Amino acid sequence: MQATGDLVFRLGLFYLFILLGYLFARLSRFGVRVNKLVTVLLINALLPVLILQTILGASAESLAELPVIVIVTILMHISGFPMLLAVMRGKSYTSPKKGSMLLCVTFNNGIFLPIPLILLFIGEAGIPIVAFFSITQMILFATLGAFMGSAYSSESTSPKALLRKVVLFPPFLAAIAALCIGFLGFVIPAEITPLLSINGIVTTYLALFAVGLGIGVRFSIQDLRAAVEVFAIRQVLVPVIVAMTLGVLMLSSLTKQVLLLEALMPPAVITVVYAAGFDLDVEVAATVVTVGTLLLLPIVPFLPFLLGLF
Repeated sequence: MQATGDLVFRLGLFYLFILLGYLFARLSRFGVRVNKLVTVLLINALLPVLILQTILGASAESLAELPVIVIVTILMHISGFPMLLAVMRGKSYTSPKKGSMLLCVTFNNGIFLPIPLILLFIGEAGIPIVAFFSITQMILFATLGAFMGSAYSSESTSPKALLRKVVLFPPFLAAIAALCIGFLGFVIPAEITPLLSINGIVTTYLALFAVGLGIGVRFSIQDLRAAVEVFAIRQVLVPVIVAMTLGVLMLSSLTKQVLLLEALMPPAVITVVYAAGFDLDVEVAATVVTVGTLLLLPIVPFLPFLLGLF
């Protein structure tokens, strides 16, 4: 009974902070500005600190599983691409619209939604796996994402400029720094552990607030058909493929749970930035991201059951 009550309480907080962010964005004229400020704070300060803390405290088991984590992450990103190409065949979508849809079906939300969900349902031990996933995803953004954007762009864009932005992405730098520092044998001083724990709590609920802000700022029913097509592949078929793959791999239960949760995530917000950078259809990208995030929310109460399969 206590476990059930604790789950209900955590789910209540999860939805509450998303709702607060959404209401603030819809009812306040400062929604866009606050959304940018919160995103800057998370990306440049809170998330990097959390990643540094958790990777430095990662178990030897999670580090040993890194090669397989990378392989599953790549599978997760490339499996939806051919399926969406088949769906779009024969349709009169413009190249910029196709490019935005392909970016959204390829790249999922790897940080903002997974981190609070993992902290709520799995625990901090899962964060290093998210960091490894994020490093791989950033590399794919810089390579595969740039290729996709250039192929469907209506005008030429410098891949070098986007590569620089991805490589300098603060959570990416924090993960690389943590791996280097950990290799040198650095241990986090016990005196600052309580402060780092507070950072984890703040990051969790501020990230959820940011999700609500993003939905409130970008909500639109335009291009709903495109959003549903991407959702069916990105958040239904791809997780099934990943779950079947995880079922035959010799990985720890923790790693399998985190990777399955990552596979269930909607398209990444950064796909909207990429769409703008390559002059793709930004409105389509924003609609797909918003609809995918909204359709994830009813699934959240069932996550403990789904994760419990591994």
